[in-house]
Amino acid sequence: MEVRKAVEEGDDMLWGIGILGIVLHTLCTAGAGVGLVLGFVFFLVGFGEMKNRSRTLSSLLLSKDTLMIVGTMGVALVYFLLSYWNLKMIGDATFPGMLGSAIREISGRQLLTAGILYALWTTISLFWLLPKVFSFDGLGLKVRLFALGAAGASFLYGIIKIVST
Repeated sequence: MEVRKAVEEGDDMLWGIGILGIVLHTLCTAGAGVGLVLGFVFFLVGFGEMKNRSRTLSSLLLSKDTLMIVGTMGVALVYFLLSYWNLKMIGDATFPGMLGSAIREISGRQLLTAGILYALWTTISLFWLLPKVFSFDGLGLKVRLFALGAAGASFLYGIIKIVST
């Protein structure tokens, strides 16, 4: 009787972490997607102004401004893809639907791996690439906490899933 109660409490905790991860990853994926679209639009708007200053296409494409914009958007694209991958995996693990037990067996290891990759990329991009390499300090504390919280939720969900199976 006590074992069953402990398993049910563990499932409730796992479900709660899964829901938290889904919410945080949805916010991070949507934010990165909106950032990519807006970055591309503003790049195109500024491209006309840079075109007037530059005479050749090669000097335009290899300018410092263009490389900084493309680099920042590349970091955001990788972040978007990792966030979507984590969102899909944590969603499949929390709500397996017709996938059933097949997804439950492999989801812990894959989600732990995805969580580690996501946490590494988030930490590297937030604290080194964006501020030091690309001189972009526009992200506030809330955005950083959401991103690190999403990474922590994937990591924690993967560990609990491995331990419980």
